[in-house]
Amino acid sequence: MPTKPYSKSKTLTTFESKASDLACWDAYWDQIKPRLNKRADTFEQIFDYLERIVDPVIVETGTYREENNYEGDGCSTLLFDQYVAAHCGILWSVDNDPKACDLATAETDHAIVVCQDSVEFLASLEGKVDLLYLDSYNITDWNHDCEPAAHHLKELFAARHCLKPGTLIVIDDNIVTPQGKRLGKGRLVYELFEALGGEPYFDAYQVGWIWEE
Repeated sequence: MPTKPYSKSKTLTTFESKASDLACWDAYWDQIKPRLNKRADTFEQIFDYLERIVDPVIVETGTYREENNYEGDGCSTLLFDQYVAAHCGILWSVDNDPKACDLATAETDHAIVVCQDSVEFLASLEGKVDLLYLDSYNITDWNHDCEPAAHHLKELFAARHCLKPGTLIVIDDNIVTPQGKRLGKGRLVYELFEALGGEPYFDAYQVGWIWEE
């Protein structure tokens, strides 16, 4: 099993969903979506997909690290935390940066924040996952994406035992140049799925696939 959750006050429980919670989610989403810029449409597809699932299990690598930066980072941890608060479910968020973990723990109500290497965490995680959101190992230069791309491929392999038919896999921070060259965190995973004949569920700054095996 993964190491003990970073926050002792948060436990592996689902949360009772109420009509008022759903209304709060709708209001929050309407306010935040315009700030998500290039991620807005794909995040909407993610949440539309999650709404088909009862008590979804969400696992995120790379946690909340800069306050209120929806435009730049996307603040996925906050988005998923609000979603779980309204719809029920479980949210794991893992990062190897203690400062980021402290911030994420302080700014969320339901996220189980774990300070650990993401590949090690995923390899030890038990149970099946409905959404695997990979967004660790920041890219500082799009033309030098080998290490971030390789890390995200390792994350996918480490989480293989947690995937099930219908798991949505999403990787953040991807671009295609005007010359048609694909760059970013998901480049090697994209090449793997392409070699296996897997078509993306969506393909933009965030790329997603539905696991079918």
